[in-house]
Amino acid sequence: MSPPAPMLSTAARRWPEGGEWVLQPKWDGFRLLVEVGDDRRVRAWSRNGASLTSQLIGLAAAFAEAPAGSVFDGELVVVSDRGGRPVQDFAAVSRAVLRGDSAAAEDLRFIAFDVLALDGEDVRVRPWRERDLRLSEALPTSRLVRRVESLPASQTAHAAIVALGFEGTVLKRPSSKYRPGRQRGWLKHKARYSVDGVLRSVRRGRDGQWHGVCEVDGRRVSVPAGPSSADQIGEVLTLAYSRVDADGSLREVRIARPARGVQAPA
Repeated sequence: MSPPAPMLSTAARRWPEGGEWVLQPKWDGFRLLVEVGDDRRVRAWSRNGASLTSQLIGLAAAFAEAPAGSVFDGELVVVSDRGGRPVQDFAAVSRAVLRGDSAAAEDLRFIAFDVLALDGEDVRVRPWRERDLRLSEALPTSRLVRRVESLPASQTAHAAIVALGFEGTVLKRPSSKYRPGRQRGWLKHKARYSVDGVLRSVRRGRDGQWHGVCEVDGRRVSVPAGPSSADQIGEVLTLAYSRVDADGSLREVRIARPARGVQAPA
């Protein structure tokens, strides 16, 4: 089959009012769609439809007991230890998938949160609550494959999940069908932290995108920027980020509040 188009969550700043919602932790890795074909061959695609089958040979074996004619949706993640505490490791996922790092690939795990097809039946038209039940029955859970946890949605539960180190949560309507693209039936609420940093340089990369380099507590942090940002070199900027990765880097960092006129100490 051709790569399926995934359903995407819509960013939301306000907590939804009314209606029934469930809450899931938002894992930070690579979106992955896994097909167990009628021929029992396991194939995998990224969110954008790029084949990742060859990079995930070890993980594919974990789906040997899954029903043929099935497609699972989830996140490819790595959990590492940082200071005696389990921490999601996006850098390790990148090394495994993009660089072919075999050591990092051994730590890859698949966290399933939806199912698009089972036993050859397209279940995307069925409500989430039914798909989730069928996912729990069909998913071959193991050390390498897990099903995401779901809770009744509340801001207290959201705060508790973020406190565990997740970058946020995803709220889902139990009645929502699986539709490709961004949908309001899935709402993501990201954690937001801030830190001050000194803008040291601005340059344009080979990809044509502009990037700034800020110094934060003695570390260099790359942030999206523009050519006009060069006017702020040497100034203190407020950076927003969603969480700290296993290697200490800031995830989803961006310039939040340029503090024009505030110079770094000499």
